[in-house]
Amino acid sequence: MMTMNAFPASQNGGFSSDTDSDDSDVAFACMDFSGVDFGGDDDDVIVGEEEADVKASGDDGGSEAKAKDDDDCDEGIKNESLNVVVPSSSQENDQEKTSASSESVRTFSSSSNHAGKKNALSSIIFHEIELDLTEVDKKILAIEKDQLLPFSGKMTFDASSIGEDNDEVNELKELFSLLENGHYADILRSHVALGLFGSDLKDDASELTMIEQMKRNVLEYFSTETHSNSQIIRCAELEIIGIASLNLFLQLNYTGPSMDRGMKPEEGKEDQHPLDGINPHGMFRALDSDANTKSQGSTKTGVSVSTPLSSISEDIAGTSNTQKDAGIHSLKETNTTDAFHNAVLSELAVDGEWPFQVCIAPYFLLLSRAILSVLAEPTRPFRFWSEKENLSNIKDAAIADPASLGINSVGGANFAAGAKLLSGASLWNARAIVAHRRLISTKRDDDDGQTCPTLWNEAEAMFSRCLAAFCEKVIFDDEHRNTHVATEVMLEWGLAQHHFRQVGRGKKSFNKALEISKLEVEVTGAEGKRTKYQQKATAQYLVRAKPSSQEATVQEAADSTSEKKAHIEKQMIKHDEVSDDALLLEKIKFEEQDDNVHYNLPILDQSTLLALCLDVKNDNPMDGLTGEQMGAFLARVLHQHDDWMVYATALLERAWLECERPHGRERAILQIQALADQHSNRLTLTQSTFKSVEEDSAPAQDRLRNLHGIVYPPRWDMLRDLAERYAKIGIVTSAAEIFEELELWDDVVECYRVAGKESKAEEVVRARLAEKETPRMYAALGDLTKDPQYFERSLELSNGKFHDAHVALGNFYFDKGELRKSLEHFLGGLEIKPLMPTVWFRVGTISMQLSEWDTALKAFTEVVQQEPEEGDAWANVAAVHMHNRRAEEAYPALIESLKQNRNNWRVWVSKLYTCIDLKKYDEAVQTCMELINLKARRKSSDLIPTPEEKCVRAIVGGSMQNYHDARATSDEIALDSSKRTLTRVKQLLDKMKSSTKSEPWLFEISAHFNEEMGWREEVFNDLMKEYRTLQSVGWEENPVKISQMTTLVKEIFSYHKTNGTKEGLLKSKLLINGVMKKIRDASCDSKTPSEVAELDALLLDLEKTMASTS
Repeated sequence: MMTMNAFPASQNGGFSSDTDSDDSDVAFACMDFSGVDFGGDDDDVIVGEEEADVKASGDDGGSEAKAKDDDDCDEGIKNESLNVVVPSSSQENDQEKTSASSESVRTFSSSSNHAGKKNALSSIIFHEIELDLTEVDKKILAIEKDQLLPFSGKMTFDASSIGEDNDEVNELKELFSLLENGHYADILRSHVALGLFGSDLKDDASELTMIEQMKRNVLEYFSTETHSNSQIIRCAELEIIGIASLNLFLQLNYTGPSMDRGMKPEEGKEDQHPLDGINPHGMFRALDSDANTKSQGSTKTGVSVSTPLSSISEDIAGTSNTQKDAGIHSLKETNTTDAFHNAVLSELAVDGEWPFQVCIAPYFLLLSRAILSVLAEPTRPFRFWSEKENLSNIKDAAIADPASLGINSVGGANFAAGAKLLSGASLWNARAIVAHRRLISTKRDDDDGQTCPTLWNEAEAMFSRCLAAFCEKVIFDDEHRNTHVATEVMLEWGLAQHHFRQVGRGKKSFNKALEISKLEVEVTGAEGKRTKYQQKATAQYLVRAKPSSQEATVQEAADSTSEKKAHIEKQMIKHDEVSDDALLLEKIKFEEQDDNVHYNLPILDQSTLLALCLDVKNDNPMDGLTGEQMGAFLARVLHQHDDWMVYATALLERAWLECERPHGRERAILQIQALADQHSNRLTLTQSTFKSVEEDSAPAQDRLRNLHGIVYPPRWDMLRDLAERYAKIGIVTSAAEIFEELELWDDVVECYRVAGKESKAEEVVRARLAEKETPRMYAALGDLTKDPQYFERSLELSNGKFHDAHVALGNFYFDKGELRKSLEHFLGGLEIKPLMPTVWFRVGTISMQLSEWDTALKAFTEVVQQEPEEGDAWANVAAVHMHNRRAEEAYPALIESLKQNRNNWRVWVSKLYTCIDLKKYDEAVQTCMELINLKARRKSSDLIPTPEEKCVRAIVGGSMQNYHDARATSDEIALDSSKRTLTRVKQLLDKMKSSTKSEPWLFEISAHFNEEMGWREEVFNDLMKEYRTLQSVGWEENPVKISQMTTLVKEIFSYHKTNGTKEGLLKSKLLINGVMKKIRDASCDSKTPSEVAELDALLLDLEKTMASTS
């Protein structure tokens, strides 16, 4: 960036052509919405009706009622609150009896009047009622609380504890059993799930978004007549389906094992994909078929998103080695160019940020968000994360009458009452929100916490409820279980703050979790040896941790007894496996034997240590000392291997640290590779046997059990990190292949460029375009070829909504000097994605050059709001205000700019002018001093100016005037202040006379100042120095300098005349004669200047004075 002073920047103001780009570049990478129609416009209209004002449709007074309803509706919009009166239960029950669906089939009736009700789905409220709970209800709620809240051991479900035996209870028992054993896909294929989401969409479904369709089905699920205890059962079933959806998404994208059927498939299921029928469910199958049929130009219907994948044996038989190797990192369990896939991602987009394109089955996250959010808050707005204007807290949302949706109010009220009794819904919904945030593809290091404010508001509200429920209340009889739940919730709240990049990154919550758990942690130092051949022990970081449990046992560091722990430990890549001559020990060997002995920590305590390690990383610069401190926490966690994912997280964190060390880099990269490979069921470089895939791997439920209490990255992040590390050490071709799998095309192109394969980069882009034309690929081709037609094509495909194409065209026209076109494209990109401070800065500079000062001010204001530490933008805000003659507004902007960069002389010059305008002479003197100091530094720029004559005159004159005014008013405070200012002015003049190039005006000002101050001797010295500086070659031929010299000679004579000494008068005479002679000699061929006559008169006066003195 460049700093703009009081004048517009030059056209080539030093900008690079690079634009601010982040991972949301993939937003339109493979988007295809052909055939996908969500209908309706984006403006929600909240509809609310009061029973007393609603008349039957055939009533003659309908128009009057409608007018009153309209007034009520307007009032509801203004107040964002509307009281809803639900018809009496007897009336509702009579209506339900005629339309209720068969309970045995478990499909749901549709209202005859849903059309046009889309806008009413923005929010909904039910009357609060209390359910009359049976013993079975109470047992189910107790089991739900026990099984679905955090616990320290493995889930064990006792079906006999419910007691009652009927179809609904048996179905619930089966769902609990499937959840316990990690069969999440089977839960989504269950009778209940297919009854909810397996039916075709209703006729009016095109008016609703997918999330609205899901939520409406959930509400209608409770609109059918049921016997008394089914409400609690249905709520519990619904919660299990939501949790299974979330767990399946996390399994596919975070922990593994993947479902790409790497092993030989079951007999009879060779042509089936493990996700067939549930990705998506039947309610969206027609939408999916239509979308893909239109996008592919095919007449085939019923195309499934999840296409069958070959097994390993089929791959080996039918592919070459090159093809097999290319699939090691494959994420292609889902087609990212598929219309339905992109439609789901569009539903998950938040505040203009697009989810990561290469994720697997995002439909499951959408499904879990729909279910868990409506369970956690039945009155929650339906489209709470996709509406840009809805950034308020969820509890402030406007409210609609459920009857306006055709939803049975009594059934809805029963649902709301049952959902309120669920213990785990809020926590699981909070977990789904965090998973949603982590899916949003923002650049990791540049996110300042301002991304996704809508999701953050929702997360904050949900975790507040969880903290109140689990950390401030006792919910179990077992004190240990209460402590465990409270610690887990507090830890997850801290990690949520970390993921949302809030201030503090969860530090307070981590410390609070440590306090609740009563885990004793000591970070200290001890002597130990790190390498095999080390003779002398040196100081090493050491973390001592002791759990609160009185049954804590001591374990030797090398102890590993159980077979399960042995499998977990196999995740570690040891130094000896990488190199025979490895120097580093696997663990530091401390001199004191007690330092090598550790207490067994519960898994939650290990997660707490990892959170404290994360806090060290967040709080400190990433240098060697920080790495050592983090390594001590990780070493303590790695002493145990009780949980697959906790151990994997510690290994990954340690690998990241070791990548910065020469002796550990090779092992570290191989370790990251191994952790990435364990997600897959297929044979890979580090997972080379069927035994390692099947027997030495943890099942899904074990991997997911403690995932929410740790920061384990999604697989795309891990592969991206691996590719970046490959690129750093020069393995750019392998890095490019991984980036290509992740569809990070900018990185693919850059890697091939570094490898000298520009043609390969263009080949990759053109191949993608041949497969499917996408905005991102045309933009990448434009970057490679520098041809604007590809950027224009990118805009055509995205309907003008691909911001990168706008920015690229803006840069293109800026480089050509077509500023007007450039500005139009930049503004077009910013309208789509406003959070681009670099582009706003460019808009500001262009606007200044076009003299559009209001636009420039708005642009630079946006920059400083988004990046308050951008000093150049603050300087340009001040420049615009200075141009508009608003010094008062320019001054604070200049102060902010100088806080960020005190070495920018242009800003100091601007501050000097502003301080003079505001009569802040003290600060003006200080500013002049800073400019002189900057110019005096070594290697300083020759462009740095000394304070100008007009500025120094203004400072001296203004300071003297303030002094005289203070004396006249007898204001003691003002007088003291003015005296201090005059002292600083004296120091400034002395410094300028000694350190800058001598100028006559400087001595003239100094003489005037000294005369005002009454320092006569200083006045004469300044006058004589001014005379010497004026004695430059050719002054006698310059009329201006002749006038200056004449005035100066008069002042010198006046000084000597006042003193009255003969010696001084003789010096004056010689001085006057010398000046006159030079002027006459220079003007011998022309008219003599009038100043000669003045000097003759002065000489005559001098002679009279000398005569009177003698």
